[in-house]
Amino acid sequence: MGDQAPVKTLGSFWPYATTVFDYVRRAMPLNESKSLSDDEVYAVVAYLLQLNGIVGENDMIDAQTLPKVHMPNADGFVTFARGK
Repeated sequence: MGDQAPVKTLGSFWPYATTVFDYVRRAMPLNESKSLSDDEVYAVVAYLLQLNGIVGENDMIDAQTLPKVHMPNADGFVTFARGK
């Protein structure tokens, strides 16, 4: 590991692809958040996942396929129990 800080990428920072969808839906576009249609959000998420090598260029991303996307670091997160 060394002294290098972990690189935060879509694949290492997000445990679930559905969380990426939720973030994009709530935050984009910058000056008009929550204005994208669901189809536009799926397209943005598919593009981001493809850029990060998580899905293929021709993979269909929609309500049925998005929850099935396995994020590369999904098993690398620690569960946090509040107040215990």
